[in-house]
Amino acid sequence: MDFMDSKTKQKTVVVVGAGFAGAAIAFHLTRLGMERVFVLEREEFPGMHASGKNAAMIRQVVPNKLISDLARGGAAFLRNLPLDWPVETKFEQNGSFFLASKKDSVKIQQDGAYANQYGTLTEWWPIERIIEFVPIIEGSPASGGLWCPTDGVIDIHSLMQGYLRSAVMNGAELKFSNAVNNIVVHHGRVCAVQTESEEIPVDVVINAAGAWAPELGRLAGSLNVPLTPYSRHLFVTKPLDWIESKWPIVWDISQEIYFRPESGGLLLCPCDEEIQDPNITKNDPLILNMLAEKVSRFYPRLSDLPILRSWSGLRTLTPDRQFSVGWDPCVEGFFWLAGLGGHGVTVSYSVGLLAASLIVEGNKSQSTNQFSPSRFH
Repeated sequence: MDFMDSKTKQKTVVVVGAGFAGAAIAFHLTRLGMERVFVLEREEFPGMHASGKNAAMIRQVVPNKLISDLARGGAAFLRNLPLDWPVETKFEQNGSFFLASKKDSVKIQQDGAYANQYGTLTEWWPIERIIEFVPIIEGSPASGGLWCPTDGVIDIHSLMQGYLRSAVMNGAELKFSNAVNNIVVHHGRVCAVQTESEEIPVDVVINAAGAWAPELGRLAGSLNVPLTPYSRHLFVTKPLDWIESKWPIVWDISQEIYFRPESGGLLLCPCDEEIQDPNITKNDPLILNMLAEKVSRFYPRLSDLPILRSWSGLRTLTPDRQFSVGWDPCVEGFFWLAGLGGHGVTVSYSVGLLAASLIVEGNKSQSTNQFSPSRFH
């Protein structure tokens, strides 16, 4: 499949899923000259699942170097959106602290050193200095934390709309309330996508269906990529007059809890992780007990917070927690863009560009793509 020939603009690409993965790749495909791009979304609006129910945090320092590279590029884009970006998208660059016990501090400092090497400023602070910056963490058992001043929080809904509107302005067509019922495969390659209302002849199907990616893969008879959706709960307090809106993200990697300012209060997460059927909406009241227990033990100044609302989002992960990005080894024309596992907002620009480049260039060699689903073949 060669997308560099004179017929490039005649190829038909269907992106299944209008979350961050699907929106970002549609954005890049249309900017790279693809004219026949359709985005199919089963829901009435984009971002009704993982992409619209996350903590909206831009985090560049992660243990996985490959993901860290994508996060760094993605964050740089989000801090400096192009002049033709169609939607006002607010980015609050308040920075982040990644707290750690003495035992875990070596690894997080190594991750910070790697980020520094490639231009993301980080600095290790002792816990006493961090408490002066964010007094509510007094009592934390952490020995210190990694400061990353270029992290922050973004308006996820306007970001998603920006990708989609840009794609439409460049020729893409969005189709909401359009669940895919079948993928027609002939002689080992995709040739059509069927919904309840129509059949679309295709050259490429991009599986950006998030937690439903395995289901879409089965419709195509593709490789069984091991993707598992997990639930994760978020809690938001009532407005509190002692919260400073400019406080950074605070993420304790040793005790697995994070929080940040939100709407005059705090957004908190106990980093729960439980396998979840994506077709069942879950908001487990027992997770509040987990949060309360962690807060009382490790952050006593946050005890007895008045919780205003809570919800559960989805994080879809592969066993090795690497993304699944690339051509399917079993079905020609079927492309995976899934398993972003909580990094989707930060890496959306970079992973969308990686995926779009593989598609436009028609590069079937998986040897240079370490996210390739072929590693599960």
